[in-house]
Amino acid sequence: MKPLDVVLIWHMHQPDYRDPLQDEVLLPWVFLHAVKDYGDMLQTAVDHGIRVTFNLVPTLLEQLREYASKSLRDRWLELARRDPQAMSDGERASLVQCFFSVHAERHIRPHARYRELAEQRALWKSSAWQRFSEADLRDLQVWFLLSWSGYYLRREPGVVADLLAKGRNFDEQDKHRLLQAYQEVVEGILARFRQAEDEGAVELSVTPYAHPILPLLCDSGEAARAREGVLLPKTPFRFPEDARRQVRLGLASAGDFFGVRSRGIWPSEGGLSESVVRIMADEGAVWTAGDEALLEKSLPGGLGDRTSLYRPYSYLGLPLLFRDRELSDRIGFVYATWPSQTAAADLLDRLRALAQQVPGGVVTLILDGENCWEGYEENGFAFLQAVYRGLADSPVLRAVTFSEALASRKPEPLKVLAPGSWINGDFDIWIGHPEENCAWEWLGEARRALQSADADCQGEGWPHLLRAEGSDWFWWFGEHHRSEQAETFDQLFRHHLQAFYRAIRKPVPPCLHYPLRGARRSSRVYPPTESVSPVIDGRLTDYFEWHGAGTVELGGGGAMHNASFDLLGFFYGYDENFFYLRFDFRQPVEQIAGPDGELLVRLQAEGVWEARLAARANRVLVQSVDGAGGGEGPGAAGTIAEMGLPLKLLDLKPGGALNVSLTVLDSGRELARWPAGGELALIYPGPDAEAPQWPL
Repeated sequence: MKPLDVVLIWHMHQPDYRDPLQDEVLLPWVFLHAVKDYGDMLQTAVDHGIRVTFNLVPTLLEQLREYASKSLRDRWLELARRDPQAMSDGERASLVQCFFSVHAERHIRPHARYRELAEQRALWKSSAWQRFSEADLRDLQVWFLLSWSGYYLRREPGVVADLLAKGRNFDEQDKHRLLQAYQEVVEGILARFRQAEDEGAVELSVTPYAHPILPLLCDSGEAARAREGVLLPKTPFRFPEDARRQVRLGLASAGDFFGVRSRGIWPSEGGLSESVVRIMADEGAVWTAGDEALLEKSLPGGLGDRTSLYRPYSYLGLPLLFRDRELSDRIGFVYATWPSQTAAADLLDRLRALAQQVPGGVVTLILDGENCWEGYEENGFAFLQAVYRGLADSPVLRAVTFSEALASRKPEPLKVLAPGSWINGDFDIWIGHPEENCAWEWLGEARRALQSADADCQGEGWPHLLRAEGSDWFWWFGEHHRSEQAETFDQLFRHHLQAFYRAIRKPVPPCLHYPLRGARRSSRVYPPTESVSPVIDGRLTDYFEWHGAGTVELGGGGAMHNASFDLLGFFYGYDENFFYLRFDFRQPVEQIAGPDGELLVRLQAEGVWEARLAARANRVLVQSVDGAGGGEGPGAAGTIAEMGLPLKLLDLKPGGALNVSLTVLDSGRELARWPAGGELALIYPGPDAEAPQWPL
């Protein structure tokens, strides 16, 4: 009996966390997955002689290269490096908030000290950062880093094993030895993958440059062809030339990193359509792949008894394999909670049963090669070891690369190829929700702006536009997914577009300065009942000076992010000359932010403005974010911060919306912001309003 060929494709992908405006990396997951997963996954396959395919995304490769060269400033890693003795209150709060971001069952509960710190944080809640000692904070830094060490680092003699044995009371030298060990791992990752491919141990494939949903770049209308009834953006996005550029750059990037050779392409999120396959074939891809849902919709009789799934196909001359969804998803979503040997035995039993059903066939497993292992025992090593040994020892199973599976088989031509992705066979995750459609509208406006930009600056704009076309931002818009970092993805999307407009020398649309999800309304707003003309001196000079002002009932959305202090109240009002803002704190602004501290208020109405009030100043400086105008007004920052913003400058329209947010800065570094999730939506009634407006 001919063996069943088993094609395993491990898709290695993280979003592009590089913020083009702040010149720093906002989230550390590329670095940490490089330490924990990328090298371990490669070594485990090579050590067991199992031939697999690793798919690598170009923007991931770029980030790895920049980490290796130490040219990236990573916000979280900077926090990990900092001595707790030198931390500001905001940094202490950030550390306690962020450094439990690991799988609790696998990485916190098994370790007494990490578990103890987690229990203290749960007990003390929002005050935990104040009650953690410097030793607690340093132990937290080290345990967070240790939780991201992979199987091999933990078992080899060295700093990781030493610190795991030590367990607590780490010092700065311990921490920096650990960080240096991690840096050395990251520096070697790209060379290890290239060497493995050069030696013929693995196959490396690539995804289009910035991980875009290619069919939607070609034509957003493909979403309706994949699933009837989906709500599409008002203005179609239809730029197949962008899809071609993404594919071309993806293949070129793989050549730059790993050497020029024929390569296959795993399209982002398995997104395929007729136009996409034509582009990939034109650009030199030697194979591609998709989900079984697309094959089911493409075959006249569907999958039937499923035997049709286990053979290669071609469309427009390009070979394709389609993934077995159940087997792939069992690894990605089911087996993590099982004992490793039981899970491996179940997978191998299912593969052997397939070998009996379709002798000489090919089964394709394609899945995320990094994120799922956090929930597995031993970071997935025991499971993978058992699976790889079972594949190597079985006379009816043979692990092969994608290209090897195609080499001995003639693909069957498909007459049609239904559009879709590997999630439900459609594109609903990335388009159809009002937030997602708004993002596509913004992206389309940017793309059309590029067409009218001067030729000499178009080249500077393209990298930012291509990254904004990535799928990851759309993944977090809408109601499908939730994450504590969703606002960060929103920000990165908008910052890529802002950087794009700056690069092509065009004004940044005001909407890009505020979260796409819209102004937050988690705090109840009570509008002004009459005009006010307070004395701007940083004190409550007279009880009645703010009488009639609008106010906000501070709820869950009112808490300042990473605050080492409380925002006790917010008031706003106006007279015929000024729009007034008042923020009440528990401590004076100078004590909160230091002598060089300042308050930054962002306001969006017809335009977008920034108002800056320094801790020791008596004037507030107001500037349009596009540099078109500016001015000043009275300001004072004590325990109460007050400012008067010239109405003539802001050009507020009666009855118009006004979105407001506050950021507290220490020498330009953010300490806190309010509201934590976005902006506060206000209404400016106007000087002639005779009755109060209804609360929002």
